[in-house]
Amino acid sequence: MPLPNVRSTSGNISVSLICLLALGHCAAFADRNLPAVAAPLLKADLGLSDAQLGLLDGPAFVLLYVVGMLASWPLASSRHRFRLLAGCVALWVLGMAAFALGQSFGVLVAARALVGLGQAAFVPLALGLIVEGSAPRWRARSMAVFTAAAVVGRSVALLGGGAALALLARWVPALGHAHWRLLFLLMAAPNLILMAMLLRRAEWSPAAPPPVAVPGQIVAAFRRRPGLVCAYFCGAGASVLIVQTIGAWAPSVLHREEGLVPATAALAFGAALLVTAPLGHLIAGILVDRRGKRVTPMAVVAGALLLAVPLLWAVLRASSATTACGFLTLTYLVGDVAAVAALAGLPSILPVPLRDAGLRLFLAFITVLGVGLGPFFAGLVSDGIGMGGRGLSTALYMVCAGAAAFGIVSALLARAGWRDAVVEAAG
Repeated sequence: MPLPNVRSTSGNISVSLICLLALGHCAAFADRNLPAVAAPLLKADLGLSDAQLGLLDGPAFVLLYVVGMLASWPLASSRHRFRLLAGCVALWVLGMAAFALGQSFGVLVAARALVGLGQAAFVPLALGLIVEGSAPRWRARSMAVFTAAAVVGRSVALLGGGAALALLARWVPALGHAHWRLLFLLMAAPNLILMAMLLRRAEWSPAAPPPVAVPGQIVAAFRRRPGLVCAYFCGAGASVLIVQTIGAWAPSVLHREEGLVPATAALAFGAALLVTAPLGHLIAGILVDRRGKRVTPMAVVAGALLLAVPLLWAVLRASSATTACGFLTLTYLVGDVAAVAALAGLPSILPVPLRDAGLRLFLAFITVLGVGLGPFFAGLVSDGIGMGGRGLSTALYMVCAGAAAFGIVSALLARAGWRDAVVEAAG
């Protein structure tokens, strides 16, 4: 029997719906981050290089993600959004199964692209429901709950994946390095429950159909403030690049440079993220909701990225696995504060008819810059430096510190025009 209907009028979204959408976001990030958990086994089983591992984590996922996110924009006005969300989950489950059964690098790339395509429509559809149904005074915190689920999802991947690998090594040792295949199948199974929960939801209509002239209005808005838009997007993209790069390579740093076995490395970093990283999302949401008039989102971005640089340097100087894990986690946390502040501040500078399309363009851009390039570039730099010593953590420092410097400059440039854009959007 369907759950009670939820009205789409602003301010009437239910807590249960926010939690369900956040659960889906959590599952999406748990599944998309499994290659980071299985990286040592993939490397040993298939003989992959760091660049290939980075390609699987980033560009292979982004390959269809951005296309799907932009192409699925007309679905935002559908009257069957919960069914569409369930279909998205089914598509990325199919991709995970194909990845688990893949015997070549090319098949793994295609499977990751399929996972990206399924998640491409899910995230903007779910986020659009939250933005549409939340009262303005609660919007940033509602969005922060949704985005915090992504960090929990990464922790679920690390904790659940690490625990599963440890159990598989004990119960079926004969599989050796191929344990990663069972890991992907086991982690895909709970998504069937998520699909059932989404299908039980009673559909509700969009607040208003998107106007036909939205593409033209988006172009006109960009022409009015090209500097603000470019700087805003670049500051956010740099923040996401740091988060994704650290998340993709931290378990490998703990494995290679601190001597932890793959399962223990994943468990240690996952536990640290689960405790600390959601705080970054909630801190950003509170700052934007309560302090937005005095401290703009871009000021939060600049301040957080400034903290990331010494933390990245401290990773290089770490003398133990505990210290390295702690500094990696703190770097991830401040990157999250920056990324979520930029996302939560975006609806305020967009007129209501342009919010869904604007969010999709924003998510597409930060996905290409952050998810697509960060892990891959770090892998390339690591291969160039070599496997010895602290080559991987040095590569992370070079890529992420450079991104932080770029993001700080971009955020400071965007700071001045943000308030004017808010007034214009409200008018």
